[in-house]
Amino acid sequence: MKTFLDNRGDNISIAIIDSGIDATNKIFKNADLTFLNDCTDKIGHGTAVTSIIHSLVSNAKLYIYNLFDNQGCVNTNDLIRALKDIYANGHIDIVHLSCGVVACDNISELYYICSKFVNRGTILISAFDNEGAISYPAAFENVIGVDITLHSRSGMDYIYLENGAINILGTECIQRLPWLNATYKYVAGSSFAAPYITAIVAKFLENGIQGLPNIKNALKDNAYQVWQHDIAFHNHVQPSALSIKKAIILPFNKEIHSLVTYQNLLPFRIQGVYEVGISKHIGKKISDILQYTDCNLVINSENSINWKDDFDTIVLGHVNVISSITNRNIIAEVLERCITFGKNIYCFDSLNEYSTQVQSLSKKGCWAFCPKIDQTDVDDTFMNKLYGITTPVIGIFGTSPKQGKFTLQLALKQKMSEMGYRVGSLGSEPSSLLFGFDFTYPMGYERSVYISGADAIKTLNRFMHEIDQRKDDIIIVGSQSQTIPHNMGNINFYPMAQHEFLLGTEPDAIILCINPYDEVTYIKKTIDYLQSYINTKVVAFSLYPRQRDFEWSIGGSLSKIIDHNELKYRKDFYCHKLGVPCFILGDDLELESLIDHVTDFFV
Repeated sequence: MKTFLDNRGDNISIAIIDSGIDATNKIFKNADLTFLNDCTDKIGHGTAVTSIIHSLVSNAKLYIYNLFDNQGCVNTNDLIRALKDIYANGHIDIVHLSCGVVACDNISELYYICSKFVNRGTILISAFDNEGAISYPAAFENVIGVDITLHSRSGMDYIYLENGAINILGTECIQRLPWLNATYKYVAGSSFAAPYITAIVAKFLENGIQGLPNIKNALKDNAYQVWQHDIAFHNHVQPSALSIKKAIILPFNKEIHSLVTYQNLLPFRIQGVYEVGISKHIGKKISDILQYTDCNLVINSENSINWKDDFDTIVLGHVNVISSITNRNIIAEVLERCITFGKNIYCFDSLNEYSTQVQSLSKKGCWAFCPKIDQTDVDDTFMNKLYGITTPVIGIFGTSPKQGKFTLQLALKQKMSEMGYRVGSLGSEPSSLLFGFDFTYPMGYERSVYISGADAIKTLNRFMHEIDQRKDDIIIVGSQSQTIPHNMGNINFYPMAQHEFLLGTEPDAIILCINPYDEVTYIKKTIDYLQSYINTKVVAFSLYPRQRDFEWSIGGSLSKIIDHNELKYRKDFYCHKLGVPCFILGDDLELESLIDHVTDFFV
């Protein structure tokens, strides 16, 4: 009994975008070939790909388009031009691409031309990148994307994936295929799995199956296995959708300092700052406590909060430690006040234990928000593939905690925005989103990140991709704490989250925050680690203008301001010893010089 597998591609047209073809090879003696440009194959890749398709659907009309350069590389603009040329040539049943681009800097135009083909009834089939990255057009939902797996037994056997960005898992088996000058080569990879799917689709089309949805159903029905992703992923609501006009702040701790220092960057007004009764800061002006800010707000006791005032939101910083010391549940108390008086709450600590109160608050027309990252933020549909990022990325890393990394990130964002740059931002402080950052990954003190390892890297990479799609001039990312261990005696001091952050954000250049008396060898080790682990360069130091008053404590207070002359000496010292330009944090002229230096690097 004849099946669709017996079809030979009668009246089916296939455009093959690749490295061309060695038409002198005897395998193509009876092939119906049309050359759309100079199709001389100088690599062999296109010859091998076309041989698979021709061997399975020998009656199909093949349109050959040479896209590859002599090194086998493809860029986005050339790919778009190739697709436009083929589209202009008239109707094609299938467009086959055993190629694609990872860092797609013109993704919208590429998607648009793919959509035009689909609207015309053409089926596009594309292989994913062999090195495992997310590539285009394979990743588009209107393209059949083919990857490889060892579970696939042969070329015509494949696994169909439902609910995934990858549609097909084809053979990873080594194949002996025609190459240049009548030679053969042993090859494997998605490039040589995708042609089998193209041939199968051609056989479906010959049977009268039309349209992408129907073709996908046919592929599913004829797969030897069907895998289905269990998708729990969703994008959490971002505070950009949570309107804040006037806010009060409680308590006045380290994570709050940036809010009062950089009030001008906030889209809302701070109406008051409050502390719990045990604090020594009550009654003091903020400028008296933070000498680098001119904020004259007075810190008042929490007992003086007038909940009937016209503020709409309370920003509640980390209070778990204070609650433990005072034997109170401050989060629960504040939630009850918000419910009673109709106030929103932006809470740095987890609200997972307070679902009943959060629901009650919602019924009042108010919201409760905690910036957190959990398993629902993990998109598994790409099976560990990562996005290529085309926007330049500057990363801020450090040699210790409490070095002004977030302060530097804010200062850079503010100054570069004022200079006309479009700045994307991913922060690691829970307050990041209040400043209009695109995403936060709150991995520092009292972290609310509940994923790790591959899930963390994938999620950070997705955040970077979403920012990248906006095509800003630069993306600034900021890490936490130190980058390499100070000692190996306690796992709690291992910067594993920083390691994940580095891999997930993959900055092109790094500003390394250092302390005035860091050991040169330790700084050098940090640089070596950063530059050897990913393809990046430490382009500058940011020198923190304070000194620890606890010599042997990693997390000790940094209250002593360093004399300017001493700072200048330390700046020159590190620059001379390590050959990296050094800039003093908090100095406007130094900040401008730092920006000039960073932008020169990318130019």
